[in-house]
Amino acid sequence: MNPRPILRELRDYPATAFFCASWLVVFIAMVALQLRAEPAPTAWRILVLGIGDGGRFGDLTLRDLANGEYWRLVTCNFVHYSVVHIGMNLFAFYLLGTMLESWYGPWTLIAIYGTTGVGGNLLSVMARRWLGSNPLVHSGGGSVVIMGLIGLCATAGWVSRTTRDRELTWQMVKALAITGALGLAFPRYIDNWGHAGGAIAGLPIGLAHSRLLAGRKRPWTWGAGVAWGLVLIAGGLAQARHDRQDRTARALVEQRRELDAHLTAYRVILTTRLWTDRPGDAKGLAQLLRTQAPVLDAGPTRAAYRRLLPLAEEFSRRKPTLPELLAFRRELDAVRGTLRLETKGRLKAYWERRRKANLPVPGGRTDASVFRPGPM
Repeated sequence: MNPRPILRELRDYPATAFFCASWLVVFIAMVALQLRAEPAPTAWRILVLGIGDGGRFGDLTLRDLANGEYWRLVTCNFVHYSVVHIGMNLFAFYLLGTMLESWYGPWTLIAIYGTTGVGGNLLSVMARRWLGSNPLVHSGGGSVVIMGLIGLCATAGWVSRTTRDRELTWQMVKALAITGALGLAFPRYIDNWGHAGGAIAGLPIGLAHSRLLAGRKRPWTWGAGVAWGLVLIAGGLAQARHDRQDRTARALVEQRRELDAHLTAYRVILTTRLWTDRPGDAKGLAQLLRTQAPVLDAGPTRAAYRRLLPLAEEFSRRKPTLPELLAFRRELDAVRGTLRLETKGRLKAYWERRRKANLPVPGGRTDASVFRPGPM
């Protein structure tokens, strides 16, 4: 494969190449993160349906903005949800981006990207709030910027007043119409308000077409591009900082989930131990123990737990003999003792992490006694 055409594209259209590459990097990172989740997304979701929200990567919801996360107006333009989504946007942005970059230069294209992206998302947010849209719906993608470029080209061709440029306007109007029709046909998968906002944000920029052409190598062009470039970088850094802060909260949620599972298992063992003092109907005993397999069938409790299950199943069919009941108690006591120590350790670690994260403790208390796993 000859790398020269690719290198030539990078040299001639560096801003377009940068944005395309950044989209790909974010999408690959999103997919990699989702594949680590349980359950992992199917290939069909990754290719077509979408892999879910991209909150950790800066996509946009009305709730996020209400919480003051304004940088998402920038970062959501880099988030895509499926291969089809990013593939179509890359194709459209490359065609339009290289054309505009050849007209105005890379710095102006950066400024246009920021203006249409942020402006289009602001208009979309205003419309969605006015309509009372669901504040939890996630939106993202470079299509807001693409629609801005289409709107820009439509008015730029019109003000140029040449036959060729008027043809460009007609082509852009058709693109707007087709996109609108697709949005009406598939409203669940297409952000119609984002598309409309981007197009509206791009239309007035095209009115300055002649001035943008004349200012390609002037200092104000460079200044505008640098300023918007800094805004884009600041948005990315703000999202990275926010994600780092949220990491502690996510870890606490996972740690609490695991702690709750151990507490439940401990209480089941205590309840079963009480049953052995006055053994009665044991039909559901084995099933009750099986529900705690994720905790008990692992680590140091595994061996004793696997000896408990056959006995519990046998007790569901007949009354236990005294030797069997004593053996069952011994295994229960072994599991209880080990689980007690492990749960205490998890409890201490949980509250220690809460303390370091400066999170409030119920009732204002700071010791682990506010949350105990029953009798120890």
